[in-house]
Amino acid sequence: MKRQRIEQAVEVIKYAIEEGISVKEASIKCGYSDTYVKNVKRELIDKYDNGIVTKEDYDFFMSTFRIYEGSKGTPKNTTETNEAPPTVSTGKRVIGENVKQAVDGDDMTVTWTGDREKFYGQENSGVADIPYDSSDWSEDGDCEEEDSHYGHQGYPDGHIKTLDQLLDKTGVDLSQWAVARYIVNKWDVTSWKQGFPQTWENFQVKATLERIKEAKDAKTFEEIFNQMIEDYEPPVFPSNALPVTNDNDKIVENNMLEISLFDLHIGKLGWAGEVGENFDVKIARARFLDAIIGLLKRAKGFQYSKIVFPIGNDFFNSDNQFNTTTKGTEQDEDLRWQKTWDMGTELIVDAIMLLKATGVPVEVPVVPGNHDQERSKYLGSFIDAWFRLDDQVTVDNSAKTRKYIEHGEVMLGYTHGNEEKENSLPMLMATEEKEMWGRTTFHEWHLGHFHKKRNVKFTIMDKAQMVNEDLGVTLRYLSSLTGTEEWHYKKGYIGAHKAGEAFIWNDQCGLIGNLNFTFTDFDREA
Repeated sequence: MKRQRIEQAVEVIKYAIEEGISVKEASIKCGYSDTYVKNVKRELIDKYDNGIVTKEDYDFFMSTFRIYEGSKGTPKNTTETNEAPPTVSTGKRVIGENVKQAVDGDDMTVTWTGDREKFYGQENSGVADIPYDSSDWSEDGDCEEEDSHYGHQGYPDGHIKTLDQLLDKTGVDLSQWAVARYIVNKWDVTSWKQGFPQTWENFQVKATLERIKEAKDAKTFEEIFNQMIEDYEPPVFPSNALPVTNDNDKIVENNMLEISLFDLHIGKLGWAGEVGENFDVKIARARFLDAIIGLLKRAKGFQYSKIVFPIGNDFFNSDNQFNTTTKGTEQDEDLRWQKTWDMGTELIVDAIMLLKATGVPVEVPVVPGNHDQERSKYLGSFIDAWFRLDDQVTVDNSAKTRKYIEHGEVMLGYTHGNEEKENSLPMLMATEEKEMWGRTTFHEWHLGHFHKKRNVKFTIMDKAQMVNEDLGVTLRYLSSLTGTEEWHYKKGYIGAHKAGEAFIWNDQCGLIGNLNFTFTDFDREA
């Protein structure tokens, strides 16, 4: 039992004697429980009997208590001048706002605690020298100031006691941050000056917040986008890939060039020692740009007034930070997902810049794949934002997974090919775009997913052809530029040519040209 506790109890007893009140009432007015003196007395007697408390401490308490017992019922000496307990006047209050706010990555901590040194106006030495203004007290001893009474001294109106007050005081943006956990602590400090008790309420309010995921992703996206704009250097377009025109620079035929490079799977990792060929992000980028330049060179003998460049279709190999497909299948990845995203978005921007160099409008439908359904949407938003002020580029990033293009008598449909039943595609085209269907004669679906040209069935000619034509609609499964990784190799899905395709569509005659750019084994290593 500490001497300090005995001394505090003795002070309460003295206050009870001076005021002519019970120790129970005095204890409450001094900021303690009504049984404070009773509990100290019981503990003191017990410890004294067991030799734990000295006789000096025992006599110090008991002598005062006996005086109190002898003075019970004695009225307070009304002729003696008794000043009321001191308090801090309105004009002299100083709030000790000790607010701390720290951000560490995606975590934020905000804390408020009362600073007693500021309240008391001196270094905390145990007993506060608090200025007293008797004008705050009425003749009957009641404090006229609303918040200045036992247990509520030293703070101005509006000091922080709750979580909401803390968040408001620190100006936390709750659209960016969410409270993960918080604590509110309160403790009282009682001291004596001039024979009067003074109790101070102390508060600590602390909150830990976490950045909201949606806000975090948006901020990260914004940072990536702004940094890419700052660092971007457009690719050099080879002059020998520009389309030719007639002598009068007039378009004789109204043709549309479609360049469809499906299933790149950028980010995929393949090792020649395991699967017979190497494939990584650098190889994927080289193939993609080489295919575009090669197809533009082969198309330069045609006149065309527009380019269609569908993107998505498993452009990315995985869909999230865990390196899995949309449905959760783990993938062999070459790089960290952030780096893959940076290089992928830059690659699509470079590709569109190459197409823009032809001088004709570029239309970009976004088609999600089964590997990158979410990232395809993000990619479309990125490209749409990048070229938002460019009238030469139009991006269709609508939520629909099937996209349609109309060019004169030609109607093209794009979907990845992993969801719809094959025999339902003709009626889907006719149903989803009735007016476009009615205006056009040539109807064709372009699909990916299988990483190869595919012979489905024969309806026109009894010979091997790589398309399926039924109900006046052609289903064309396109080649892929991607390499082979461990899963495809084990399953035996090998041997397909790595190729990109382009098509020349005439507004009246339909398909008039099918161009291919096939890669040889120049990048294969033993």
